[in-house]
Amino acid sequence: MTRKDTVVILVIIALMLLVRVPLAPYTSGSDIAQFAGFADTFLRHHLCFYNYVAPGNSASEGWPYSWPYVYGPGLILVLSPLRKLASSEVIHYYDENGYHVFIPSNWIVATKSVFISFDVLSAVLVYLILRHVGYNSKKAALVTSLYAFNPVTIYISSIYGMFDQIPLFFFLAGIYLFYLDGTSSRGKLVGSFLIGLSVGFKPTFLIPFLAIFYDNLVYRKPVNAGILASLLLGVIVLFTPFLVACPKSMATLIETMFSNVKPTYTFPISYDFNGISNLATYIYEHTGRNLYPLITYWWIPTIILIAVELFAYNNYRDALVFSSTSYIIFMATYWRVNYQYLVPAVAFTIIILSRLHGSRRIKALGLTYISLIGLWYFMFPVSWWTHVHILNPNTALWHALDRFSLMIFNEEPYLLYSLILTIVEYLLSIEVIIYMASSKVNMLTGEKWE
Repeated sequence: MTRKDTVVILVIIALMLLVRVPLAPYTSGSDIAQFAGFADTFLRHHLCFYNYVAPGNSASEGWPYSWPYVYGPGLILVLSPLRKLASSEVIHYYDENGYHVFIPSNWIVATKSVFISFDVLSAVLVYLILRHVGYNSKKAALVTSLYAFNPVTIYISSIYGMFDQIPLFFFLAGIYLFYLDGTSSRGKLVGSFLIGLSVGFKPTFLIPFLAIFYDNLVYRKPVNAGILASLLLGVIVLFTPFLVACPKSMATLIETMFSNVKPTYTFPISYDFNGISNLATYIYEHTGRNLYPLITYWWIPTIILIAVELFAYNNYRDALVFSSTSYIIFMATYWRVNYQYLVPAVAFTIIILSRLHGSRRIKALGLTYISLIGLWYFMFPVSWWTHVHILNPNTALWHALDRFSLMIFNEEPYLLYSLILTIVEYLLSIEVIIYMASSKVNMLTGEKWE
């Protein structure tokens, strides 16, 4: 890395913090309140934590909501030390006006400090990846800004507060070390371990992980058993202490995960990003017509697109494009997509654009997709998070956010938005697959064939 790169990275970091830090203490989504409950449960039960993650334990554990813990151990291992430092109680109660949840500012700041830090680090890795694929520092900085200053990344890390940037960082660091940095075999082992570690934070990274695993299992000749073992070790290392201490707790986790991903109608439509599921939900809500099969069989288009992508990968072997496209396919087809899932989608789309920059259609679709993801921020009344969980709201920030919002409350615009977003995801995935299928080159070696 050159001195100029160092300066550019420091500028990116400074500007990202300048945008994010002022928002963080005065806003919070509901998940941050629930994270406090999860951390308290871990501090009480330690490595038997997963015995208490099901919704039925919410009252006895004192969680503000009944939502289960459906993540890998990585998150709780991050949250628990923070909870030791910021132990103020989350206030939640019913009165004649309904249910209220107020989150202490020290817990908001503690959690968002970590989320913002990994958000910034993820942007730095996007920049380094772009530099290694041939972009000059100016162009790399410009393209990195599509992630660094996209409303979705600002919203998720600094306003609502979610942790998808943490597994994204580990995955990006892993592919950077493994595929791009040209390090020693030890460095590649570290990279493959980090790729696996991303799954130990959030199961949404299982799809791109499997793409990397498949690449190393099928196309690396001879097969490197150490790399495969390192990939798997990254996945299981965080689970192992929990499994050893309380073997039955893993069964509880699996049962809870499966019950949580069971397809249902996607209420509210404004906060789901699968257009097909939202259309079925809207029709059911307004006409009573049951289109539930459109939701419950979401896995059929997933399998079809992944299978075609695997076939195309025989021609165009670029693991970065392969894993990134696999994630976009998952976003296009999974029955319920939360806004935080789209943070990695922005980074993965940038990687696709950087590797397939010769295709104008892919560039147009990719930039459209990134822009659409950011558009939702301006549709939704995000100022809601400045006061719903904040005991003493910052009214200046509240009104400032309102000035940048279209304040859309009706369902129909969100339904149309999610349909367009899903269509673009399908088109982008299909276009990349077509590009891969029509190109006969191994991007790892540069070898071409007829």
